[in-house]
Order: sequence, then C-alpha cells, then structure tokens
Amino acid sequence: MKKIFLKIMLGVVLVCALFVGFLYANNDIGVTSTNLEADIRSSQKIKDDWTVDGSVSDTMAAYISYPQDMSDHNFSVYVNRPGLSFGYFFRGGGSLSGVERGIVEFTVEEYKERAFISMNQQQVTQLQIDDGNSIQGISIDSNKPFAIVLPINAGTITFYDVNGNTVEYWNNPL
Repeated sequence: MKKIFLKIMLGVVLVCALFVGFLYANNDIGVTSTNLEADIRSSQKIKDDWTVDGSVSDTMAAYISYPQDMSDHNFSVYVNRPGLSFGYFFRGGGSLSGVERGIVEFTVEEYKERAFISMNQQQVTQLQIDDGNSIQGISIDSNKPFAIVLPINAGTITFYDVNGNTVEYWNNPL
C-alpha cells in the first residue's frame, strides 16, 4: 500500500513540476525583473545599440528605449499581477507622440502605482513630490529620457525644467 501511495505522490509532483515548467517557458507566470530588458528587446524588436532605461517596483515596471541620437523611442509598461504570478506581464507599449513631446503618466486600473515616461525634450531636471508634510526632490538628467514608477498616493507631483518652470504631464490609462 505504501509503494502505491509513494508512486502516486511522485507522479503528482512530477506532473506539477512539468506544468510549472511549461508555464515558465511560455512566460505565462511572468517575466522576472532581471529579464525585463531582454524581454523588451526581443518582444518589441529593440536593437542592441539602443539604450533601455527604466524603473521597477514591486507591482509595476516602466522602461523607455531609444537610440543614441534620441531620434526615436519605444516605451514599455509591465505589471506584476496578484495571485499566481512570479513576475511581470507586458501591459502596454509602443511609440507615442506624447512621450516624444512631453511627459505621459501611465496608470493601470486597480494598481496603486503609476509610471511617468518621457523623451525629455523639455529638459526636465527635477521631480518634486509634496505629500502635504514635506517635499521630496528627485534629480533627473535633463539630457536623457526617463521612466519613473511612483505610488499613486505619493502626493502632488511637479516636474521642473532647467529654467525652473513647471512642466505639465497628462494621463494615459492602460
């Protein structure tokens, strides 16, 4: 009786391992944070000489890809789904004129984070977060595109250019 029970248990464990292996091989349980750049390059056909830069949190990842001369771009937003998820899933991406000309805030329904993505033509140099009690500043390279993930409830977000002028952003739900 014990031998039959052990064989059944071994069979169940083997089937479960094969099932999880199949899901992992097909990216049905998500892409790990360390493999996001490789996934962006392969799925969106990003050339090797393009820069891929971004930000990853526990629930969202945002990236901007661009060539050295910054003549083109491709953005990518990933989410880490609740439940049986061991990584991130592609939620949206591509090339938008809003990302090229300004700053776009990407939000995903039922997620408590948002991504700000821009080719930074306005030369944004500072991001300030006012939570009502204090103001936190984050420096941004004014000569480089950026992709930043922040909590939705972080506070009032204000971007400043190199001349100290505020730079507006607009929301694009995914």
